[in-house]
Amino acid sequence: MRIGVKDMTRTAATRITASVAAVALLSGLGGCDVKEEIEKIGAVYTCDDFTVYPDSFVSPQLTIAPRGDSIMILRGDVMHLAGAVADTLDCVAVTGDDVLVSYLFNSGKGVIHTGYDALTPYEIYVSEALLNTDSAAMIVDSRISSGEVAEYLRGAYRWPVVMADASWGIAASSVSWMIDDDARAKARMQALKRLVDNDLKYVFDRREGLFTGVPPEMDGHLIPGWANAADAAAMMTLEGNVARHYAMRCVNALLPDSYDGQSIDDLAKRISQLYWLPNLGMLSQTLYQRPYPIAVTAADNLAQAAAVVTGTVSDAMAAKMLSSTQLEAGHVPVTYPDQGLGHDSRRAALTAAMWAIASAHAGNYDAWRLSYGSMVAMAVDSEYALRLLRGVTLRTLFGLDPAADGLHINPFVDESLGDYRRLSGFRYRDALLTVTVRGKGDVIASVTIDGEQLPQSVLPRDIKGQHDIEIMLSGSSGAPGGVTVGTIPTMPAPPEVIMDSQRKFEIKSPETLQFIVYLDGAVSELIERNSYDLYNAAPVTAISFEADVSNEVTGYASRSYLYIPAADSLSIPCNAVAHTGGRVLAKKDLAAKHVESTRYKNARLTFRFRTDETGDYYLRLRYLDGLGVVNRNRQYALRLLRVNGRQEGVMVLPQRGPDRWSAAEDWAAMNGTTLPVAVTMEAGDNEITVEYFTPDGVRDFDHDSNTIIPIALEIIKQ
Repeated sequence: MRIGVKDMTRTAATRITASVAAVALLSGLGGCDVKEEIEKIGAVYTCDDFTVYPDSFVSPQLTIAPRGDSIMILRGDVMHLAGAVADTLDCVAVTGDDVLVSYLFNSGKGVIHTGYDALTPYEIYVSEALLNTDSAAMIVDSRISSGEVAEYLRGAYRWPVVMADASWGIAASSVSWMIDDDARAKARMQALKRLVDNDLKYVFDRREGLFTGVPPEMDGHLIPGWANAADAAAMMTLEGNVARHYAMRCVNALLPDSYDGQSIDDLAKRISQLYWLPNLGMLSQTLYQRPYPIAVTAADNLAQAAAVVTGTVSDAMAAKMLSSTQLEAGHVPVTYPDQGLGHDSRRAALTAAMWAIASAHAGNYDAWRLSYGSMVAMAVDSEYALRLLRGVTLRTLFGLDPAADGLHINPFVDESLGDYRRLSGFRYRDALLTVTVRGKGDVIASVTIDGEQLPQSVLPRDIKGQHDIEIMLSGSSGAPGGVTVGTIPTMPAPPEVIMDSQRKFEIKSPETLQFIVYLDGAVSELIERNSYDLYNAAPVTAISFEADVSNEVTGYASRSYLYIPAADSLSIPCNAVAHTGGRVLAKKDLAAKHVESTRYKNARLTFRFRTDETGDYYLRLRYLDGLGVVNRNRQYALRLLRVNGRQEGVMVLPQRGPDRWSAAEDWAAMNGTTLPVAVTMEAGDNEITVEYFTPDGVRDFDHDSNTIIPIALEIIKQ
């Protein structure tokens, strides 16, 4: 016989409290024993490590359950009682049939933190914008300086390699929709517009239709070991492009017609097309390599969830992603495959929170139960996770979703939960709301405000005063949704590749002897040997290799190598187009042969190239890359590439400092090469310029760390 929700609640509480009726017997009742005695019928979520009921939580280490008007907490052999409903600092409280939900929500007293880093925008979106709006707004506004979003990063990699500013828009919009201050909201959107305009000018890859650069949490964690600053700057991440797509929509909401609607739609379309991995049913975390980008067969689940909650991907794609992306029992992994971020408890909690909200958006009850259960398991021991859980409760069970046009209320209540819940003390702009949700599911039967029927579940943004909102649910709109659960494999490292000659490669990996060969960014073949000969290649061919472990898991491919026949390449020495000499090279005879380019000297290098017909080319700049001793702060320099006055891209020139010099090399003889930039040359004379530049909209740009010694411009016929 199936136990009803209310009966199950009473039964679960009775069984737990009966097991601990005498404190003298507690030492003989371990958490596992209690857990084994409780039937898991009616659980919200259960796995080997814990079980979450609407009224209780049970694990081998901890039991939380109602006992009369109090909450019993049994940790090991120690029991204490807590008030069932605690006072909250923000005066927002939840009551209802689901005792555990109410207890955990009302137990959250702290704020996440007052600083700002890469994860702050998502924390503000999940909970702080709803629960601590004024403080969240202060944190958001602290990033604005003279009307621009200030770069908060410090270190070797900054703009345009590592950029977190785009995700600031997620936080800025979240607080703007919640506070009745249109002047401040417009100021935020104006700053966000300047940021996006700058990105469109400098880091938007027009051939791929995506933005380049990586978020700061990817730096050193989710990028391949061979990647330098130039490689990272060329990467096009899911998170970065979702953030900019959402930013453009938010700007248009308050500053109409700032961006062409078709351009915004085109960006969303490119995201769905280029990141989607149809064989895995998930979105790739990044596209990498030049000149032919490859989508890594790996997912950043925080970025995937962001793509859903911001509406960047279609409902169908969101549904497929949430049901297909592999999770673990009781746990939403940060990435798939595992990329070594399991130790980051903050990111793990935030990923689970975003996944729960995305599951509600997509109507996937199975995914919501797993991610919500995971959040509860973390929240019972973590104030940080508890704070996020409060936001998840508001955004899913009560369905609160502030937007530019008002407060959308679309509750999402799993069938394992009770029929009644009430939220009091919730402040939205100039209104103080009490929200009551009755029933289960996600189909709204009726919405009333102060007893008056509403035509839709959206409160106007100009609502003021105290109001009672009541929503009646009438079941689910579809199937539970499904979820894929299994053991998360570890991502293999990129293979080591030795280029024996222009066409011969040696491939090494400690994990496999099976490799996928990519030619010009497309899969060419699968080989089961550690050598490869490039036969019958096109005149210019990009080649890389990816480790394939047991036909089950792959990772990043090796660095891309360009096969270039001598007849298809032309080099123009820099000392043929600019004055030589300078202060960096101490030896006068050496300095007399090289060009020194700084803010003040040889800031613009001009090359001329003539061709008989219009054609496609790659441009690369060879340079001395041992200037890390000069460019101490950034460890890379930047130059703007133009062809016939048309901006083609930003060249990133990584620099090696003394810590990365080879003992066998003279630092001034270390040659580097920029990544190839694809351009079109017109028939006749073409002017190519490599220019020092000061990027608009990038505050505190470091001019002193921007010296280069270029050797030659290489022009390669495609």
